[in-house]
Amino acid sequence: APNVDGVIHFVENIWPRIAAAHPDAHFKIIGGKPPPALQALASPRITLTGFVEDLRPYLAEAAAIVVPLRLGGGTRLKIVEAMAMGKAIVSTSLGAEGIDAEPGSDIIIEDQPSAFADAVNRLLAEPGLAQRIGVSARKLAVDRYSWAGAAKTLENFYERILGDMS
Repeated sequence: APNVDGVIHFVENIWPRIAAAHPDAHFKIIGGKPPPALQALASPRITLTGFVEDLRPYLAEAAAIVVPLRLGGGTRLKIVEAMAMGKAIVSTSLGAEGIDAEPGSDIIIEDQPSAFADAVNRLLAEPGLAQRIGVSARKLAVDRYSWAGAAKTLENFYERILGDMS
């Protein structure tokens, strides 16, 4: 339900501003078994892929990743995947919840539909900005969210505990 709500919100309240500013833009909705409410959104510029075996080719071809979530909780591992691919991401605050990213550097956070659309439009108009944010996002994903990064964080935690015991 949170993903369906987010996509419908994006298509109804954000996408029209992006589509008007970028006539060649295309929005791909990736995810298995889209319900009828999402299937009804399909158009020449809005594609529903259904389930995909490998998300990486879709992320690689994207100029920007959008996470317009307004409901739900938990860590958004899809954001970490996109960050690891070096992609610029525009998300709502809730969509990026649990991700330790610096807004404006590693990710763009916008909660208002017009500001969200403006952020996506800016990334589409300024590929250099999208690249800089993507590079920063990738560094964060590798440093903080890779297995090596997680192991280092755990090692530092244990060192602090053991240091406190001595």
